[in-house]
Amino acid sequence: MSSPRLKKGNRRGVAALLMVLSLGLTTPAHSRPVKAFDPSGQWQGLHGVLSLMLNGDALSFSYSAVFGATAHLCDGVGVAGRAADGEYRYADDQGTVAFTVTGQGVQMRTVSGIASFCGANWPGDEFTRQGYKPVQPCTVSDPKAYFHEVMRAPPTRRQAYVLKGDRLEVVPACFAGGDAWVMARFQGSRGATVGLLKKEALDCPE
Repeated sequence: MSSPRLKKGNRRGVAALLMVLSLGLTTPAHSRPVKAFDPSGQWQGLHGVLSLMLNGDALSFSYSAVFGATAHLCDGVGVAGRAADGEYRYADDQGTVAFTVTGQGVQMRTVSGIASFCGANWPGDEFTRQGYKPVQPCTVSDPKAYFHEVMRAPPTRRQAYVLKGDRLEVVPACFAGGDAWVMARFQGSRGATVGLLKKEALDCPE
């Protein structure tokens, strides 16, 4: 018995399907988008150290670095807002800095103006998984500990607080005057809260 023959229209449809499948199979891996992940933790980069804590569309950060032949200093702290999938931007009156998060790590770069916390000629910074330390679990040891704004010391106290026995996640606050603080994230029944907390109010494992 002879094999059935495809009609002309069917042959065209099969050919188109085979072409689509072949294109999908030959697409290079590096051109496929990499899904971003939660970058909360501390990162060691090319020029310095970066602490991040994510809460929804807000990425709190503190950054300390040295760059250039004359050892320029970076001393940054603040909150960047989500600009796109995997990208957050911090803007002030001197310029805008972008934090790009991928499965491989984090990149910082100047989008416009200058990075106010680093000054002119800052080349940006890059952080890979090899230099990553995840958030640390801690427990509140004081009867009550208030969250503070993620800003230079002395930070402004907020109304939000945690109570003794509450568990949260923390990363070091790596900015000038931040030795007494950590960036903390508390997951409550109504959502998460992120801010600065005093180290002395927490019990953290070594």
